[in-house]
Amino acid sequence: MIVHVVDPSALADEDALLSLTALEHEQAARFRFEKDARHWRACRSALRRILGEILEIESVFVPLDFAEFGKPFLRDPFGDLHFNLSHCHDLALVAVSCDGPVGVDLEAENRGRSLLGCEQAFCHPEEMATLPEDEELRSGTLLDLWTGKEALLKGLGTGMSLAPETVSLIPRGEHGAGTYPRLQGFKLHRLDHPRLEQHVARLAAPLSSERILIVG
Repeated sequence: MIVHVVDPSALADEDALLSLTALEHEQAARFRFEKDARHWRACRSALRRILGEILEIESVFVPLDFAEFGKPFLRDPFGDLHFNLSHCHDLALVAVSCDGPVGVDLEAENRGRSLLGCEQAFCHPEEMATLPEDEELRSGTLLDLWTGKEALLKGLGTGMSLAPETVSLIPRGEHGAGTYPRLQGFKLHRLDHPRLEQHVARLAAPLSSERILIVG
């Protein structure tokens, strides 16, 4: 399991354009602001370049497709390589796995305060009962829960179409994550890396993934 830490701003927009398909150019053009389109192009290009290097094909020819709930995957004959992308304003993470589906979420560390007051929208009743009263501690706990659920549900392939408040991350044993049965095949990891110091990053990896390498 490898997690790539990417700085989208380090990739010139002209170079990013060369890695994208015509459909991706159309998708980028739908953004209202050019800075958002540029960021999206850079992140998608970084994903394509990383996968292209692994598959030994040109990035623009990486055969991306999308599942029912929008999770990207590789068409055959590369379907055994799993990946997931998450990005915020200044960084992106690309997780790549040969062990099975994977999910990753990256958030700015200061985002936790924006989750105060939104607890019932994504916290399971069990989790609500354990939240600290202190606002600083509470916001940190909420951000941990949010990133953990994002990573798990992305790994599962449902995203937030599976209501996050129905999933509890309260530990129930040594293996598995969450109360939803299909989440038992994942283990949640907190990613620590010098470039992630002002971020919270969580990885939902298959239980069979014994080693996680963070590069970049």
